[in-house]
Amino acid sequence: MVKVSAPLRLSDRRIRQQLQEKSGWIRAQRERIQQQPLSVEEPLQSGTSIVYQGKNYLVLVTEHHGPSQLKINGTLLHCYIKENTSDSEKNALLERWYRRQMESLLPELIVHWSAIIGVEVKEWGIKKMKTRWGSCNTRAHRIWLNLNLIKKPQICLEYVLVHELVHLLEASHNQRFYQLMTQFMPRWREYQKVLEGHQTINECAD
Repeated sequence: MVKVSAPLRLSDRRIRQQLQEKSGWIRAQRERIQQQPLSVEEPLQSGTSIVYQGKNYLVLVTEHHGPSQLKINGTLLHCYIKENTSDSEKNALLERWYRRQMESLLPELIVHWSAIIGVEVKEWGIKKMKTRWGSCNTRAHRIWLNLNLIKKPQICLEYVLVHELVHLLEASHNQRFYQLMTQFMPRWREYQKVLEGHQTINECAD
């Protein structure tokens, strides 16, 4: 829903006309606002939970003398750490783990969707972004994806990837861009709702 504040002297017809003229800009701003940063996580400790690919995992911390590592077993995330590991070190361990998981997924997904869309990605990377899920440099054919996407269902990661790849064909958020999105990923609007938290992945299932 879009709320409009306008001077009383403007007619409803004029307001609707201006909204139509600015529809592309409004849509782009809504997307920017919806791509808000996720909340700060609790320190990694037994009894807390983390989110990975749309699922919650209960954390179990075990102190040992070996290297620090994270392992998933069923619905549990086992965190093996050295004694006296600080909260910041634990969170850095989790962030590195998230990054490795995403780095293992992306190459195959990029090859798959690049072939479908018919574009070439010359460089890609992962970084934490405060206001965007992804970004694209159309000249360099370089894309960046938000590390926090690894917390979402994989279809959300693929949706953002497709979004950025389509920008290599159409830089603007105009009618052609959304037509291309629908051509290559017909249900992208549903996946966008999942990403925004307005719909669950089960509601998208066939």
